[in-house]
Amino acid sequence: MLAKAVGFLVVVVSASLAGMTVGHSYRARARQLTDLRVGLHLLETEVTFAASALPGALDRVARGLAAPVGDIFRGAAGLMRSGEGLAAGEAWETAARAVFPRTALEAGDLDVVLALAGYLGVTDREDQRRHIALAVERLRAREEAALAEQRTSERMWRYLGVLGGLALGVALL
Repeated sequence: MLAKAVGFLVVVVSASLAGMTVGHSYRARARQLTDLRVGLHLLETEVTFAASALPGALDRVARGLAAPVGDIFRGAAGLMRSGEGLAAGEAWETAARAVFPRTALEAGDLDVVLALAGYLGVTDREDQRRHIALAVERLRAREEAALAEQRTSERMWRYLGVLGGLALGVALL
């Protein structure tokens, strides 16, 4: 009888943790989209008003952002300084693709980030500012959608984990 009770608890706790993990991914995506939007806004400021060299601007932005989003900016700056001859856009794309698997972001979010690659360090300051501002607006729309999805799906997955664990535990008794 004790073994059944322990097994029941293990099933319920495991399913609950699985539900919470899936629910947490919705929160993580919304937070990372916010970080990415803020980072691009800071980069826009650096490019427009500080007229900084791009590697330095990317480093300064990265210092204010949490991982893994900050790693995109840090990685791009590092690649530009590495002496491999990568252009700013290539470094940005390489860093974004390298960091993407460690994020909770979706493929559409990555597309917004990669769209900047063709303009960073290639066009004049005003054109870069315009494209960064466009990416910020696109990320804002994706962030709002992610927050709406988080509000509905996060709670559902937590409840589904607990209730599914209870149902499976009862079925196994």
